[in-house]
Amino acid sequence: MKTKMKSGKEEIFLSIPDKNVIAVLEPSGGSPVGDLGEEVRRLLAAPTAGPSLEEIVLKGPARSVAVIVNDMTRSTPTASMLPPLLEELERLGVGREKVTVVVATGTHRPMTDDEIRVVLGDAVFGTVKVENHDCDSPDLVDMGILSTGNRLLINKTVAEADLRIAIGEVLLHYYAGFAGGRKSILPGVAGRETVMNNHKMMTEPGVGIGVVDGNRLSEEMVEAVEKFCPLHLILNCVSDSSKHIVRVVGGHWYDAWREGIATFRKYNFAPVSRKADVVFLSAGGYPKDINMYQAHKALYMASRAVRPGGTLVFFAELAEGYGHKVFEEWARRGMTHDEVIAAFTADFRFGAHKLFYLAQLAKECTILLYSRAGEEDSRLMFCEKCDLTDTLPSLVRKYGEDFTSYVIPQAGIVLPVEE
Repeated sequence: MKTKMKSGKEEIFLSIPDKNVIAVLEPSGGSPVGDLGEEVRRLLAAPTAGPSLEEIVLKGPARSVAVIVNDMTRSTPTASMLPPLLEELERLGVGREKVTVVVATGTHRPMTDDEIRVVLGDAVFGTVKVENHDCDSPDLVDMGILSTGNRLLINKTVAEADLRIAIGEVLLHYYAGFAGGRKSILPGVAGRETVMNNHKMMTEPGVGIGVVDGNRLSEEMVEAVEKFCPLHLILNCVSDSSKHIVRVVGGHWYDAWREGIATFRKYNFAPVSRKADVVFLSAGGYPKDINMYQAHKALYMASRAVRPGGTLVFFAELAEGYGHKVFEEWARRGMTHDEVIAAFTADFRFGAHKLFYLAQLAKECTILLYSRAGEEDSRLMFCEKCDLTDTLPSLVRKYGEDFTSYVIPQAGIVLPVEE
């Protein structure tokens, strides 16, 4: 078969014998939600799970409302989802003067006014109070100690609000399993100390992409909302691989979020009957493969389809190299797989987690990298630089003429799941 892989803005054509390809893994597309605003209005009155917004407001005073929204690093269509929410609150007697929109920056930088305008939309910007969460603020509220021993520090506006509503998106996440739901609180509006202690659990068994049950890191996030800082209502959108919003879930912060996960699985998971000797994959081209820090997600996801001792053939341009200062600093130390794993486990450093993941993966399989990265940088990232002339012959020499493979042209948006 002939297939096309993207590397930056270039298209690479591969010719792989049909007998060697089990399947080309591509996600199924969904039907986009027609009118996002109308769907939000419907969900506020008839939620996916739990009481309506009217029932919630009538149950107790709503003298102050915190509406938590994602920052510009997420693709959540907040500008379409926020107006109908504010209109429904006004209808219920909760005017905009009682509402504060809190940007869930987590440990990211604050957004500029221009960025806030883009996220909230022209219809809302300037009509409601907006606050960037500051994870280092001296005014963070100490909500208590989680069962893990982690101290839960939360944004003051959110902690003291009578009503907490979160607008977000259900997406795959490296170590939380899925974004959305409880992540609007932790890490969204939590203190740096709380977030870092939570993220340290990324090395524990059961923590991984697409996994929430038995995922201790995610379960701590759930506990933070359930027992310490409840969300009264969420609105989370779900997209397919083409970034079409195929569903919005709303209502109860946990039950609606889990329904969103079920929908995401339907449109973005690729079932595989068995693991293969080889996986040919692309991060999807520019800008997804601009550096390894970004492109690594595709590699991490595609590794679900390769057997121990197998080979990943990775197409990613990496025009900007590593893409993160800490990641590059750790890579240039030239440590072995085991040294990286031991060093990261002993001294958690955000950014170094990418090298940790690469070291873990390279212990299990070979990573052949087709990119602009040189041989030395490829090696420091636990990859072997390759060209196309000898790749297929080398795979035949390694696994025999009947080697098995999967082809994943858009590996950053497809999660292989063994049936």
